[in-house]
Amino acid sequence: MEQQSAPEAPPTPAPSKGKGMWIGLIVVVIVIVVLLGAVFGGLLAPPATTVPQAVYHVGYPGDAIKYLPTVWTNRAQWTAKWFFSEGLRDQGFVDQLKAAGVNVSQIVGTAPTTSQDPAILASETIFNQNYTTRFGDRTVGLFASQAYDGIFVMALAFAKANTTDTSSAAWKQAMRDVSNPPGTVIRPTEWAKARAELAAGRDIDYVGASGAVNFDQFGEVGSDYEVWGVNSTGKIFQKQFIAEGSWLPAPRPAPAVGTRSDIGPHPMALPVKIGTILSMTGSLGLYGPDILNATILAQEEINNQGGIWGGQLTMVHDDDATNPTTGSTVASKQINTDQVNAILGSLASSVSQKIYEVAKPAGIAELSPASTSPIFTTLDTVDLFWRTAPSDALQGKAAALYAYRDAGWRKVSVFNINNAYGNGLGGVFASDFTSRGGQVLRSVSYEPDKTSYDSELGTLFTPVVARAPPARVSRPEDGVP
Repeated sequence: MEQQSAPEAPPTPAPSKGKGMWIGLIVVVIVIVVLLGAVFGGLLAPPATTVPQAVYHVGYPGDAIKYLPTVWTNRAQWTAKWFFSEGLRDQGFVDQLKAAGVNVSQIVGTAPTTSQDPAILASETIFNQNYTTRFGDRTVGLFASQAYDGIFVMALAFAKANTTDTSSAAWKQAMRDVSNPPGTVIRPTEWAKARAELAAGRDIDYVGASGAVNFDQFGEVGSDYEVWGVNSTGKIFQKQFIAEGSWLPAPRPAPAVGTRSDIGPHPMALPVKIGTILSMTGSLGLYGPDILNATILAQEEINNQGGIWGGQLTMVHDDDATNPTTGSTVASKQINTDQVNAILGSLASSVSQKIYEVAKPAGIAELSPASTSPIFTTLDTVDLFWRTAPSDALQGKAAALYAYRDAGWRKVSVFNINNAYGNGLGGVFASDFTSRGGQVLRSVSYEPDKTSYDSELGTLFTPVVARAPPARVSRPEDGVP
């Protein structure tokens, strides 16, 4: 048989040019889709959030007792530590929290405190002993010593100036003369000694129960501060001492220097009437009774030792209910009806501001033992507002120093009452804490005297989108790079 050759296979057709382009395009589309998915997937993912390590709380007991038990109940999700201002440093308030089931041993806060200078501690001891002897074995409340000093130093100024006109240059100068060095040191209860020195034409320097009481050009005093806590038995105690100036890049303005007394050998008997406007009720009602007692103690000591050149010191007492409108009303009553020569009050800065608006046109001096808002430093331009409590321009910095350096917090929120005190102190703290390199995640203010604060608490504890910390200003006192 004849062998036949196999037929040749037809040639494989070359891929068309158009088909190759489609394949390439599909590959490109797939790559783009993958890349876009990665990009938009990251953008659409929930952003990282953060919560505060601590909440700086500026407020009053009357409001705080309504919401802090709620915070404690929700502590599993609201994990921030609470850091209190001096407005909440009250044993009665701590007792209320404890009764409501709050673990008060976790509380920490700041407050003005007496200097560790032995000369000043001696004055504090004298006052505390006399206070408990007169009013029973009880803890001396916050700002009681400042109230005592306020009455005592105003009475000394009336004695030195030998006038009841608190708008006079003589009385204003006398306020600084009797409270600042140089001069013979006068301590609480030493009214007779002070009168003798003034009558002899010698300088005096009142060293008070609350501190040196050295008035500067703004009518303000400095202060050391404490970090306070609550021990295992529920009692307030001092955890840490912060010396005045340790938080400042520059010192407080120097106090004025007293001048030689110009009292003659036969001063005129001077009856003086001082009105007190204090919070016996309302959000600060827990503080009122102790502060009122301190003013009564000063009055009794002055009158029992001869009064003001033989004239008696009388007092008129009114309750402002921690309400600015009420404070304004009773100030008008005291000035126009009671004819007071000066006013000691109030506790809340917002109330003191309203009193000042009434007292200033009448030429009546107001001295607050507890109003700490920074606004008063520039508000009073006529030397008619004085205070024996330090400005929160100091406390805000002391609190920020502790929070950043000692507690080690880097992220905080601020929860403050919406008034002159809360906004002032909260603002100073936030500014100084930020300058140290910390972050203030939220600043939430609340209105006083509400029945519920659930909305404000919800805002306060809503997580915040994480962000880079601010640039840090080098602060040697922080002890960190």
